[in-house]
Amino acid sequence: MSPRSCILIALTTSVLTTCNNSRSSSLLCHALSSQTTRQSIHVPPSSTSDNLPPTRRSFVQKAAASSAIFLPLLSPLNGNNNNANAAAPLPLLTSSSTSPQRIEEIGGGFDLFSPTSSSSLSSSDVFYPSSMSNTQWKVQRVVTSVEGELGQAAVAWKCLGGGEERAFTSKLTEAYNVRFVDAPVVGMSGNGVVDDAQYEFEGKRARGCILDRKFEILNRVGKLLQSDDVISWGDDDGERGSISYARNDYPGRIELKTVQRSIEPPSEAGFGSDELIRIQSSAGGGALFVGSNVYRCARVKRRFRRGFDESTGKRIIDGIEIMLTYRVLDGVAGVEMPTSTSKSRIRMTEL
Repeated sequence: MSPRSCILIALTTSVLTTCNNSRSSSLLCHALSSQTTRQSIHVPPSSTSDNLPPTRRSFVQKAAASSAIFLPLLSPLNGNNNNANAAAPLPLLTSSSTSPQRIEEIGGGFDLFSPTSSSSLSSSDVFYPSSMSNTQWKVQRVVTSVEGELGQAAVAWKCLGGGEERAFTSKLTEAYNVRFVDAPVVGMSGNGVVDDAQYEFEGKRARGCILDRKFEILNRVGKLLQSDDVISWGDDDGERGSISYARNDYPGRIELKTVQRSIEPPSEAGFGSDELIRIQSSAGGGALFVGSNVYRCARVKRRFRRGFDESTGKRIIDGIEIMLTYRVLDGVAGVEMPTSTSKSRIRMTEL
C-alpha cells in the first residue's frame, strides 16, 4: 500500500471518531470515505502481459475497482442541515417508452382459427395447367433432407398423407398414382361468382385444373387407411383445402385445413404453391392421452416445371417440396421460427 493511501486511511479513521454528533459531519465522513476508497483501489498499469494468470491481490483490486462505479455521488454541502443535501440515488434504467417492449426475436404468429379471407387464401385451390385435366400420373417422390426436430417432421409428414414411416426415416422412394380434375367455379368475392381458376398462358386464356386430394390420400396411404373409413374432402363453403381421414398406424382421426394459401399460376417458367395447413390429430403418448387431440401446423411449398421424358417421350413434371413445421400455442402458430425443415424431390409421369 502506498504512503498516500496510508495517510488517507488514517485521516478517515480520525474523522470517523469525531463525526457522530451532527448530520453534516456524517455526510463529510461519507464523502471522505468514498474518496479514500476510490483512491485506495487505484490499480496502476501492469507492465506484465495480460495473458498471465492474475494474482490474488490484483484480482481483489480489480473487483473493488469495478464495484466503485456504484458509489453514490454527493451533492455539494451548502451548510443547510436538511434532506435536500442528502445524496440523490442513482436513477433506475428504464425504457425510452412507457409501453412494454416486444422481444423482436419472437416476432408474430398466425392465428390458426381466425376466419379465412381473401388476404389469407388468394385462391380456392392450387391450380395446375389445363392440359393436365382429366389425366392420371405416376408420382415418384423421395425425402432428400431433414433438419431440426425429426419427431415433429415425421408426424407432420405422416398426417399430410405420407406412406410408410420408413419411407421418411430411411429416405425411400414412394410411388403412387394421382389424378387431376376440372376445377369447379367458386366465387372468392362477395360481389358475385369469380372463376379464379383462369389464367393466361402464351397470350391465351386457359382454365387450370386441381389435384384430386381424396384420390391422392387413397393411393398414397393405401393399405394403411382404415378399411371402414370414409375420406372427407372439401367443406360447405366450397373450399377444397380441407380433408379428413383415419389410418391404421396412427390413433384417431386426422383433419387437415388450409388456412393460408398463395399460388404461382402456370407459365413457361413453371408453377407452384405455398400452403399453411392446420393439422388436428391425436396427441399420441399411449394410453395416457387416448382421446386427446392437439393442433399442429405445417407449411408446404411446391415448385414444378414441365418437360418430356427423353426415352419415352411422355410428359413429365419435376418438382421440389419444402415442408416446414411450427410450434402451436393456444391456437397461434409461430410461423417465423420453424422447428423443422424437410425437402423432397418429386417426379410425375403421365400414364
